[in-house]
Amino acid sequence: MTTVAVLLCLVAVLVTVVMTVPVPTTLTALLTLGVDGAQEITLVLLVAGAGLALLARRRRARVAVGAAAVCAALMLVMTAVPLVTLGRTASAQGVQVSLGDYLRHGLSLGSERPKDARTLVYARVGGAALDLDYLPAHGAAPTGAGHPAVVYVHGGGWKTGGREEGYPWGRWFTDRGYAVFTIDYRLLPHADWQTGPGDVKAAVGFVRDNAARFGVDPSDITLFGESAGGHLAMMAAYTQGDPLFPPTNPHADTSVRAVINFYGTTDFDDALAHSTAPGLIRDATRAYIGGTREQQPARWYASSPLHHVRPGLPATLSVHGRDDRLIPPSQAHLLDAALARAGVPHRSVTLPWASHLFDLTRGNLATQIAGGVIERFERQHAR
Repeated sequence: MTTVAVLLCLVAVLVTVVMTVPVPTTLTALLTLGVDGAQEITLVLLVAGAGLALLARRRRARVAVGAAAVCAALMLVMTAVPLVTLGRTASAQGVQVSLGDYLRHGLSLGSERPKDARTLVYARVGGAALDLDYLPAHGAAPTGAGHPAVVYVHGGGWKTGGREEGYPWGRWFTDRGYAVFTIDYRLLPHADWQTGPGDVKAAVGFVRDNAARFGVDPSDITLFGESAGGHLAMMAAYTQGDPLFPPTNPHADTSVRAVINFYGTTDFDDALAHSTAPGLIRDATRAYIGGTREQQPARWYASSPLHHVRPGLPATLSVHGRDDRLIPPSQAHLLDAALARAGVPHRSVTLPWASHLFDLTRGNLATQIAGGVIERFERQHAR
């Protein structure tokens, strides 16, 4: 029992350090992905520590009591402070959150494939198929033109991940009357700085060309991407008509009404300068660009969404964790300022106690706030 209590205490200390101390190392940046992606782990450790302390007290195991009590005390603080802070953030954003959802779904990933999902081919490259999953909207279309649509672009540093990562948000959107298309795109090393945006454009073009088939309004499509997917969503939306970034398959129109960017890279220079995992960022961007900034300056410049900001772009929502140590929140601030100068409708929200992948679990308060922010943004910029 003493050994278990001490180990539990050490885990609680580690979680506390990772959540509170911005140690600039690649290891701590990666650790925050796990802690913030399942922040409710603090509640689990709180209950475990308190229960073990009571059990140890009955057995008069003094060392175990002390270690378990330290665990419970640390986790009480690390559960309560983020909850209070995020509750205030929700109030400031005009969003309602539910502690019941936090307790019921806090550790739920919600990544099961929806029963009504259909896999379709949206493009072919050299005989290889690029797939998407179509998730039909629930309920009747709000207008005669059809349902609004969301094209979801997954993250993974341009080299991992798949369309199934869009299922949790996909269900959230379909429950609100959106048709959702979660897409695959070519990944490194079989892709480059042009193919990613080109694949995303091809998916949008496929949806637009088949709008009647899916019952969607072709003029009411939102691109939603997370991390590397956020970067690709912005690139695809901001380079509409740019011959440097053609769609993978020819489509007459690949424009969208709005873009939702969750913790995506907007400027490679700033990301490299302020990330606490610069080695990861340097390696990922070198692989994506096909060289370093010095080796490929034109590609480096052209691949930052910030450099494509101009008047007339789609309305853009950026959501970023204030404690994101992989892609720094300064990325959202820079984009926000550039969009403001260009007169593009936009909104930027930075969430406290949230890091990269904060929305990995469905019930945590940061994810609930993000959902409320999306709803307000979509209503404000509805077609």
